[in-house]
Amino acid sequence: MRKINIFRYFGVIVITLLLASCSKKEHFITDKTYRETVHQDFLARQELAQHREKELFDILETENLTLQEREAMEFLYAYMPLSDLADYNGEFFLNQTRYALRARDTFAWGKTIPEEIFRHFVLTYRVNNEDLDTARMFIFNTLKDRIKNMSMYDAALEVNHWCHEHVAYRPADIRTSAPLATIRTSLGRCGEESTLTVTALRACGIPARQCYTPRWAHCDDNHAWVEVWVDGKWYFLGACEPDPELDMGWFAFPSTRTMMVHTNAFGKYNGSEEINKQSHLYSCLNLMPNYAETRIVTITVNDKNGQPVPDAAVKFKLYNYSEYYPLATINTNNEGKASLTTGMGDLLVWASKENLYNYAQINVRETENLTITLDKEAGKEYVENFNMTPPMGKLNKKEVSEEKVKINTQRLQYEDSLRTAYMNTFMTEEKAKTILNENLTPEEVWNFLHKSEGNHAEIVKFMNQHKTKNSKIDFKGFLAALADKDLRDTPAEILNDHLTPIGKFSTHFAQDDNISETDRIDIYNKGILPARISNELIRPWRNYLAEKMAAEVGNDATYIKVKEWILKNITINDEENYSRCPISPRGVFDLRVSDAHSRNIFFVAACRALGLPAYLDNANGQLYAFGEGNWQKVNFEESDKNNATNGTLIINLPENLGFKPEYWIHYTLARFENGDFVTYDFENDPRVAEFPVNLSLTPGYYMLSTGNRYSDGAVVSRLEFFNVKEGEIIEKTLTIRELERRDVVYATLNTNHNAILNGEVMPISQLLPTNDNIFCFIDPTREPTKHLLKDIASHKTEFENWNGKINFIVPEDKNAPDFNIDKWNLPTNRNFTIDKNRELMNSIIKEANFERLAHLSECAVYRGFDAITVHPSIAFGVNLVKGEFVHAPCRHAALAVAGSDLLGEALDLFPGILVLEEGLHLFVVVHFFERDNAPAINAVEHLEQRVRAVSRDIHLRLVNHLDVVLDDVAHDREESFLLALDDFDIFVFLATGDAQDSNLLDVSDIGLLDIHAGAGAQQEHKRAEGD
Repeated sequence: MRKINIFRYFGVIVITLLLASCSKKEHFITDKTYRETVHQDFLARQELAQHREKELFDILETENLTLQEREAMEFLYAYMPLSDLADYNGEFFLNQTRYALRARDTFAWGKTIPEEIFRHFVLTYRVNNEDLDTARMFIFNTLKDRIKNMSMYDAALEVNHWCHEHVAYRPADIRTSAPLATIRTSLGRCGEESTLTVTALRACGIPARQCYTPRWAHCDDNHAWVEVWVDGKWYFLGACEPDPELDMGWFAFPSTRTMMVHTNAFGKYNGSEEINKQSHLYSCLNLMPNYAETRIVTITVNDKNGQPVPDAAVKFKLYNYSEYYPLATINTNNEGKASLTTGMGDLLVWASKENLYNYAQINVRETENLTITLDKEAGKEYVENFNMTPPMGKLNKKEVSEEKVKINTQRLQYEDSLRTAYMNTFMTEEKAKTILNENLTPEEVWNFLHKSEGNHAEIVKFMNQHKTKNSKIDFKGFLAALADKDLRDTPAEILNDHLTPIGKFSTHFAQDDNISETDRIDIYNKGILPARISNELIRPWRNYLAEKMAAEVGNDATYIKVKEWILKNITINDEENYSRCPISPRGVFDLRVSDAHSRNIFFVAACRALGLPAYLDNANGQLYAFGEGNWQKVNFEESDKNNATNGTLIINLPENLGFKPEYWIHYTLARFENGDFVTYDFENDPRVAEFPVNLSLTPGYYMLSTGNRYSDGAVVSRLEFFNVKEGEIIEKTLTIRELERRDVVYATLNTNHNAILNGEVMPISQLLPTNDNIFCFIDPTREPTKHLLKDIASHKTEFENWNGKINFIVPEDKNAPDFNIDKWNLPTNRNFTIDKNRELMNSIIKEANFERLAHLSECAVYRGFDAITVHPSIAFGVNLVKGEFVHAPCRHAALAVAGSDLLGEALDLFPGILVLEEGLHLFVVVHFFERDNAPAINAVEHLEQRVRAVSRDIHLRLVNHLDVVLDDVAHDREESFLLALDDFDIFVFLATGDAQDSNLLDVSDIGLLDIHAGAGAQQEHKRAEGD
């Protein structure tokens, strides 16, 4: 008989019990109070999503679910937006949770991340408004061995290199692709690049968040990048644009000119950042202090009796894309006050409550407080002008060794080659010729397959499934109705769900003899055929809703019955779908809770599934359904506006304008709703393609906004307020305020420097056959360059009609092997050259003694005094007759002119060039070659008068260089001279005469401009999100 060692087994039992006991205590959320809050919020969310109880919550009954997994799942469920409750199942969220915890346990840094940081910036699966996928699992398995032995800092850099291997920048439409879809096509806009990079970092257990300036202050558009938490500190990086170190990126300087940078924190977040908005589901965090000089501004809202107005909506608006865009909306407290931390520029503050409103401009550089009285009501017709100035910004260059820069550049080129090799596997024109389809010509086959890029296999599959002629299906029309992005990420199976026979109308519509066959086809193409309705991901809803909605409203459905069913069965809650990712039509039907926009998409989808033509006008959000022989407005909110006959607005151009204005670039139209104006989105809309623009509008109060921007980012804007009445025609002239001439001589060009053209080294002078030239220094790997090339290509004809040459110059170390400038369809009057050893670029920097030039990522291009509007990258106009570079005005400036006869003209420009503010200390050193240079003396006196006209509180010091004595220190003691200049905000050096024969103060030697230099800049493409 075997003897049993009872003590051994007793020990095993004790250890087992201890482990079980420890396991029970291993909470994911260790704070008991916070854990209980999350649990209660989860229960409320569970009640909200009761119609999807099984799909979402049965997973929580899984036997092997750990306590940490359950608590993490409850946290996700408690705060996820409606789109995620509606369109994904519990298994998806469990996999997200398990891989987040697995990453924490795999990498050494996982143990160092605070619980709150991990919960909000690693576990969270959503970044912004993207479609979701399984990228976390794919990326973790792909990268874990590559980075597991690195430091957290190096791992963050390495993840971004991996992202760059797979994705580079390209503008795209407003729908944000899922990370794997972006990888599949290898290109994405900044919102998609940053979504991918944040997802990749989180997949590797590194906390990350998408940072977003909703609108630039100094140029049109916006930008998104990434912040990554490493060893207790948040750093920034350019998504899919790796630099040698963190806290580097082309946007580093532009971000110091912003008025707002923010990010969203999932759930109830208790971090140290300022909160712009906090709901029970998420927080919008204000990150401005991380990037720029800031000030807290406080707005007081009173009624007409001077009493504070609580709970008034205060919107802090910034001019961008010809509208005043709200950067943040904050409601007033009981004292009628609302505060915001923002940048040092101008804002238009808009306050409203119910039908009362008012607005005012605030110069944040000068004031912290503003009082607005709510005394305006809709209806008054008038015009108002505003001059808006952006922050100046500040260059904070991060020093990196040349060796690190060289290694990083080599890596970028290798990563470009990997991505290019993958993209070379996309469909070619030769292969496309082998795909035969009776519904398409060979050219049409190639067109669709070329656009499908990495999704070409699915589109080929779809084509092969419908290769024979079928008169009942408009196969070509169906494909043509798809957006480029839809071709890039929609599987054949889903496309088949939406391919609807031409004759599939509801019975009563099909039998309507008052509709001609031609009209019937047009109505079908507009109201039945398209698979996408707005900005949603295409999902398979048509057959599902055809069955489900027929059971709900009957076989003899009408759009009115569909509307009534929605009003009865779908609960609207905009706040709950805070991510702004549209819920799918099937998701709306299943969840029975929706935001208004997703509800509108669902209405159109339900109608189309039942054979009822319907569409959503995405310019103004108006729903239409076909009935009673015409398109009828459909509105779910109580309003009389849909019963009124539209009015007509005709927008004419003024005489001799000289260019064709574009919507969003030069003007916008907005309608007054609930205390504010809502801008219509007519981007790429044929209704505004030609002038005069003729628009059919719902009666109401409207605002026509126009603007013009200087190259330093300052804006002159015009707002015209008017009424559109029922059945009336109103005409308006599109008035765009003109810019004053504000050019500055910037530097001289040495045309003897060498460049490489077609492999041959030659002097720059041989590249310049005309007097008018534009030099664009570009980095082909960077986003601003791609915007510049795209924008110049869009004005190809205008540039070709200009009698000059555009010179695209790439510094030799930035030349990407896969870059092909011929693919950009640029004007024919251009050169593409390599700047050998950066000789030309460095000489310009040296001549201007202006370090910031090396970091400019955007500016305007000039020809003489005529602004040619193109956007980013480093670009300068040069007139070879004078050998002068022309660039944007400077706040801290230096100006050298060749003779006293030009000095007066130059000085006339200075009051417009300098941003003159009260309290500034302005120091002007004037060098006169002759003491009695009367024209120059008169010009200087004129400058003094102009400055005094601005403000007597500007401390102006005019000093003749020959007699300089500053604080009893002789001017030839350069060190003391420089120290004394620190007392001044603005330094201006004016010189006349022959520099070779005079004792001019040598600015380049003593580096005055390194201390007091500045310049303007400019940038990018339309809105997109997300981006």
